[in-house]
This record gives sequence, C-alpha cells and structure tokens, in this order.
Amino acid sequence: MNDQSHQSSNNNTAAPHVDSASTSDNTVQPPDSDKKSVLKKILIILLILLILALIAFGLWKSYQPETVSIQGRVEADTLHVSTKVPSRIEEIYVKEGQHIQQGQLLIKLSSPEVNAKKQQAQAALQSALALQSTADRGSQQENIESLYANWQAVKAQAALASTTYRRGENLYQQGVISRQRRDEMHAASLSASQMTEAAYQQYARAKRGSTPEQKSSADAQVEIAKAALAEANALDAETILHAPVNGTISKIYGEKSELVALGVPIISILQQDQWVSLNIREDQYAKVYQQKTLQGFIPALNKTARFNIRSIDAEGEFATLKTTRQTGGYDIRSFKLHLVPAQQIPDLKVGMSVIFNVAQE
Repeated sequence: MNDQSHQSSNNNTAAPHVDSASTSDNTVQPPDSDKKSVLKKILIILLILLILALIAFGLWKSYQPETVSIQGRVEADTLHVSTKVPSRIEEIYVKEGQHIQQGQLLIKLSSPEVNAKKQQAQAALQSALALQSTADRGSQQENIESLYANWQAVKAQAALASTTYRRGENLYQQGVISRQRRDEMHAASLSASQMTEAAYQQYARAKRGSTPEQKSSADAQVEIAKAALAEANALDAETILHAPVNGTISKIYGEKSELVALGVPIISILQQDQWVSLNIREDQYAKVYQQKTLQGFIPALNKTARFNIRSIDAEGEFATLKTTRQTGGYDIRSFKLHLVPAQQIPDLKVGMSVIFNVAQE
C-alpha cells in the first residue's frame, strides 16, 4: 500500500513537470511566426513594386519614338586633271594612292606642234618690233638725201622741157615745125612737171617721217604678235601639269609615251575635304533637320564620332521610297544630308560606312 501510494505520488509529481515543458514551448513559438509573416509581406510589396516598375517602363517604352539605323558613306570631291593640247606623256612623277600638295609636279607632256607654234610667234614678234622701230625712227638720212637729189634732177628736166616747149611754140607760130611736134613738146613739159611734183612728195614724206596712222598700225602689229606668243606660251605651260589642290592620287589614266587627247582626264585627285552622304526618309526628317550635329559609328575604325550637318537637299523624283496614298497618307520621299566631321579623323577613308541612329515617327 505504501509503495503504491509512493508511486502514485511520484506520477502526480511528474505530470505537472510535463505540462510545464509544454507551456514553455507554446510561449517561444509566437516570435518565429511573426517574423515569417513580416518577410512574406515584404516580399509581396517588393513583387508588387517590381511589377509596377515593369508596367511603367513598358508604358514609357511604348511611347518612345522608334529608332532606326541608317547607313551613310564617306565621300570626297574628285578633281580631274587634263590638258588643253594633244600631246604625249613624257614623265609621270606620282603614283596612285600618293598624298600630294598643291603645286606639286604631277606629269610632263611633250608636243612638237606647240613648240613650232611658239617659234612662229617669237619670229612674228621680232618682225613686228622691227617694223615698229622703223616707223618710230623714220627714214635714214641717206634715203632722204637720195630722194632730194632725185627731186632736183627731175626738177631740172622739167625746167628743160618747159623751155623746149616755149621754143617749139615760137617755131610753130613761125611755121617752122608742125602742130604735132608742138603738142609732143607740150606733153613732155607737162609730164616733166608731174614727175617733179611726185619726186618732191617722196622727198617731203621721207623728211617728215612716218605718219601717226603708220605708227599706230606698227604698234598694233606688235600687240598682235605679243598675243600670239602669249597664247603659245599658255599652250606650252599645259605640257607641265601641277597639282591644283591638296589631296590623294585616285587614278592615273595612261602610261609613259602614250598619247593624250584634248580635254581627256590624265589624273584624278581626291580632295582632302571629306564628308558623309546620308539619305533619310521624309518621316525621319522632323527628328533631324533641327539638329546641328549627329553622332555616328564608324565600323571600319570601331569608333564613334560627331558630324556637323552642313546642308540638307531634296532628292529627285526617283528618290520616292514608298507610297502611302492607299492608306490615306502621302508619298514618302528622301532627303540627302551633307555632314562633315566635327573634328578631324585621321584614318577616315573615302568609301567607309557610318551608322547613324535616327528616331522616326
């Protein structure tokens, strides 16, 4: 009995101990539950914010204008060098791809026809100068004296003829000579008088010198000869060709000793002023024309650079890209942009591509 009572007492004593532990577990569990609840709320809020941000970004993106990539091309003006005279290539001093400076000797030509024309012009000028000198100086003193002596001789003959006629007239009145003989004497007297006048005029002209008209004519002949020589020199200068601008030799048309035709290009020069040609459609025009610069990517150089818009020109009728009239729109045409680098790009070459991102409506 006592043992059973003692066991019962022990069981009763142990039971409360189990209840105490259970009570202790129930008091620790509520803090863990609260933490999980807070974490769930935070995750839900973050998820909602993320969804709202994605929706806002999608709405913003949908209202942004579409951006398209347009390819432009690096270009440069080409200058063709030719000659005005048919000739033959004598020497070529440059090669394709070579950089040249303005005034540099490019090619030498030979033309026998031009050389002959130059010699003729020089001879004509010498002759005209001699004639001009004679007109300015007048006749030499020896010529003047010779003409004076001739005048005096003819004058004496005229006096003798006049005397002979007077005598013949008296003889005719006396019936000694015939009328025919008297008329012959009269004609001889008149002829001698005219010859005397002619001799005197020659003498007077030689003594007086050249007239203003003769001097003017001689001066004009000199000017004509000088102009002919200047023309010949200009043609001769066309056989020595120099670079008119700085640039790069693009092409040489011909070899040494080949004939060159009049006005046909011999050398092509790419000028140093490079620019980019870019065609944009009409629906892209509004996003471009007000800008001063555009940023472009050069694939060949793997480089990005800025380009200034120099001009915008409308293309021809052939440049219509697409028709929208069937949908109530209009024909979309293209415009050509002329862009130049904002800063010098040393390795930029003609023919390279430049990619521009342009917004369109």
